[in-house]
Amino acid sequence: MNLKTELFLAYRYLKPKRNAVSVITYISIMGVILGVGVLIVVIAVMTGFSNMLKDKMLETTAHLNVYSSTQRYINNPYQVIKKLKATDKTLKAMPVISSPIIFQKGEDFAPKGILGIDPDVKVPMDLESKIIEGKYSLKSGEVLIGSTLAQKKHLFIGDKVLIHTSRKLAKMVNVQKDGSYNPTQTNKIYLPDEFKISGIFKFDKYSFDNEMMFINIDDASEMLELPWGSANIIYGWVDKPFEIDKTLNKLKQDSPYYRFYSWKDLNGNLLDVIGVEKTMMFFILIFVVLVAAFSITNTLITVVIQKTREIGMLKSLGATSGTILRIFLIQGLLVGVIGTVGGCIFGQLAVYFRNDFLMAMRKLTGMELFPKEFYHFSELPAEIITSDLIIIMGVSIVLCTIGGIIPAIRAANLDPVKALRYE
Repeated sequence: MNLKTELFLAYRYLKPKRNAVSVITYISIMGVILGVGVLIVVIAVMTGFSNMLKDKMLETTAHLNVYSSTQRYINNPYQVIKKLKATDKTLKAMPVISSPIIFQKGEDFAPKGILGIDPDVKVPMDLESKIIEGKYSLKSGEVLIGSTLAQKKHLFIGDKVLIHTSRKLAKMVNVQKDGSYNPTQTNKIYLPDEFKISGIFKFDKYSFDNEMMFINIDDASEMLELPWGSANIIYGWVDKPFEIDKTLNKLKQDSPYYRFYSWKDLNGNLLDVIGVEKTMMFFILIFVVLVAAFSITNTLITVVIQKTREIGMLKSLGATSGTILRIFLIQGLLVGVIGTVGGCIFGQLAVYFRNDFLMAMRKLTGMELFPKEFYHFSELPAEIITSDLIIIMGVSIVLCTIGGIIPAIRAANLDPVKALRYE
């Protein structure tokens, strides 16, 4: 019996006359479709989340952070930048003053962060292109805020806000040796700094648009009582951020009086956690496909019992046990291929319409399934990688084929005489 005949019989047994077996077969195929589809959606979302997180990290943070090893600021940041560029000519850098602050609007207080920058220095962050309201202006007394902060606090262009620094607040109390506190006995009053909103930016990263504020580096220097022209960090950007380790090691050797941290050093744990979660989700959800494979086993056992006399007839006409074995293995393979292809189509459609689905669920239930506050993005990211798709399809087809082994062995071991007498 040739392969063509075996394929014909496997397909015929897969699609019997309308009875309970045909219904079970359809249910088995649907199980594979759902399992593969869910697996594709989850892996695509995890991949998209990881990639978008990396993109937003590289867009909103520097590839390289440089600190002084001896004090809390760098005296001559532009001289240091010149030295760094001598080590790596592709490096782009700027002095920055970064600090946590307390933001105040009326009686509303909130912890935020400021970045004091030189507005005349052009860097890859390209803040100017992210302005959605107002203008890119950082004159003395002006501040740029994120779109999320503006929306939450009902802030508009021209509004004035107050900024408190920890350094000034710390001067208002004395810390005793026993750890107790009392007010500083001084006639000086430390007032917050007032700024006017000149522009609103949007990077589409919730945490950054909600927490960061940009001011002129000279204003930041005065607020934090740093020497004029100094900075507490130097931000650097390289052409190949994913290969920054080579540049980092070289800079450490050439500039031993400074501390260097790459974006990987500052965010490595988060990226590692996401990678581990993706792997764990794959192995957990593969059990969904495995359950579908067990349902294929049950279906094929039912088919073997129903077709016992036909199997006996095939054996009496010269079909070998190997032929019968292959017929039922091919049947399991066909179920796996049909279910896997259907699952791929379902999964890709689900990924394409994911945000529409979230919006519909939000309207129906009133619940936010993808809160911006937790995941930091305005929409659910997803990306289907070809290699992931091939692995999912291959594993699914293999599991479904394996699901046909037990009934195939049972069919192959049937005694033709007893099978013909079966009722």
